[in-house]
Amino acid sequence: MRLFKFISFAIKSVKERRTRALLTILGIAVGPAAIVAINSMVEGYSNTILSEISGFLSPYDIVITPTGVGPSISQYVADQLSSIPGVKMGIPFYTIPALVQTPQGRSGVTIFSVNIDQLKVAAPGLSLMQGKYPPPVDYEAVAGYDFLTDYGFTAGKPVQVTLFYDGINSTKSFLISGVLNEFGSFLGVDVDKSLVVPLSFGEQFSPYFNGIILVAYSTSQVNSIVNAIKARYGDSFNIVVAEEFIKLIGNTLTSLNGLLISAGATSFVVSFMGVTTTMFTSVVERTREIGLLRALGFTRRDVMVMFLTEAFVMGLIGGGIGLAAGIIMATILTSEHFGLGFSFLKGLQVAPVFSSTFLLEAIGIAVVLSLVAALAPSYRASKQEPSIALRHD
Repeated sequence: MRLFKFISFAIKSVKERRTRALLTILGIAVGPAAIVAINSMVEGYSNTILSEISGFLSPYDIVITPTGVGPSISQYVADQLSSIPGVKMGIPFYTIPALVQTPQGRSGVTIFSVNIDQLKVAAPGLSLMQGKYPPPVDYEAVAGYDFLTDYGFTAGKPVQVTLFYDGINSTKSFLISGVLNEFGSFLGVDVDKSLVVPLSFGEQFSPYFNGIILVAYSTSQVNSIVNAIKARYGDSFNIVVAEEFIKLIGNTLTSLNGLLISAGATSFVVSFMGVTTTMFTSVVERTREIGLLRALGFTRRDVMVMFLTEAFVMGLIGGGIGLAAGIIMATILTSEHFGLGFSFLKGLQVAPVFSSTFLLEAIGIAVVLSLVAALAPSYRASKQEPSIALRHD
């Protein structure tokens, strides 16, 4: 029962000194608002980005490209790599630089020569905006997203490109059978600025592939496949594992979240100093009140608890306001992508992620820091002698 009386007394005291209390509460609210907004935004972007990456990159993919030291990837080597235990399929490919004539002038593109049906297994995010995938003939291609949006090429239209391969320039015309939805980069190739053609087209230029994608049966077999490649070929190939790439991005985003929260947590220093200053000032102003309470039978412990309860109330109110402000800021900033000029975020639907545990921890930190900041002033108040305090002017 005494606890409720202390809380009621603290609320009354806060109301009586509302201007100073309001400023202190707002100072307390800065810390929770900052860390809640930062954490929920980063978590929201992390989930969205990782979901997008997982959508167009399969975690079963292992991309092999020659280093230039050791064997090139011939059909024999491709067959050897594809026969490693745990490999579901091998998808060799060519990447051929080219120029395309557009209404804006000549623009650099890539001819991506690959078995398109197999590519859809390795890159599940590939999808058509219009038209259809080409049959296995050398004169049809599926165009990347930018061919439609930037260059004006649609399904059913021809496109002429100038190819550059091993110092030889040649001109080739393709019929665009379909246009892909926006995709981004894959294997270092900007698919949106590429013409995807059957593998047989690249085989006309060279018996050696630019690389091969190995698709594992399961993620648990990826490491054993990589170890087998290294044991057999040493450092002859560059090896990129999609699962490790996804994990790397996840770890990077987690580290970024920790760094930003640490930076935001420094705002708690503001609340600490604000509570300390307010409580010391309150003790000085209420010296006669403290003396009267002591004379009426309040113990030193009661006086100390009274001031700590006041700090608790301000910390709780400030923490609650901070939580609400953080949630509102995160919602607005993620919906508008405010301050984020990254092109890969264009069109993404990002929602902040609010963890109930983190929210409770944020408000708990605000309350605890308020109590710690009030310890010294409360202790000083409890040490006041009634006779001296009553004579204070």
